[in-house]
Amino acid sequence: MATLEELQARITRLDDIKQVEKLQRIYGYYLDYFEYQKVVDLFSDNCESVEVADFGVYRGKAGVKRFYLDLLGGKPPRVGELSIGMIMQGVVDIDPDGRTAKGRWYCMSIEAKPTISLHEGELRQLWGNGIYENEYVKENGKWLFKKVFYFLNFRTPYEDGWLKVPVIGQHGSSSEVPPDAPPTNYAPYPSGIHLQPHYKHPITGK
Repeated sequence: MATLEELQARITRLDDIKQVEKLQRIYGYYLDYFEYQKVVDLFSDNCESVEVADFGVYRGKAGVKRFYLDLLGGKPPRVGELSIGMIMQGVVDIDPDGRTAKGRWYCMSIEAKPTISLHEGELRQLWGNGIYENEYVKENGKWLFKKVFYFLNFRTPYEDGWLKVPVIGQHGSSSEVPPDAPPTNYAPYPSGIHLQPHYKHPITGK
């Protein structure tokens, strides 16, 4: 029979998982609404980095601000611009210390965005899919992002599909808001490369 201390530890861990899940979902809504300052506020002041698709690595809280506020938020959203990112199928693991965690998520996106560049060109209807492998940290009783990594699988025009046009609208690192380092893992469909999960097999442990 479990002791009171063991039961309390289990309850704390379950609550931590719920709070990390909530943080990740809220992040998705703020991102869809172009509320980039609110996104930045979800990161620890001691965060490691953010890396999305082929934009490159932006390090530290200063890098996070440059990525969301200066790059993504460099111009206000246009009339008709749309972003719906459905973050789902999450696997969250709280580290033994109870102060850090890791999470893996699918993201399916429906967008109306320009593809000539990040902010220029006619709006196109787009489908997108990718995987988040993120890290989190608990500070003063609240969970925050420590690291965000998004692996793009495909981003394709609605009319064409990923077999014909696997990726559109990705133009690499920005010269106006350059990253601190190039992408570490950018290999969209049909590369056949699978982003390795942070977790081990639940039965074999491998």
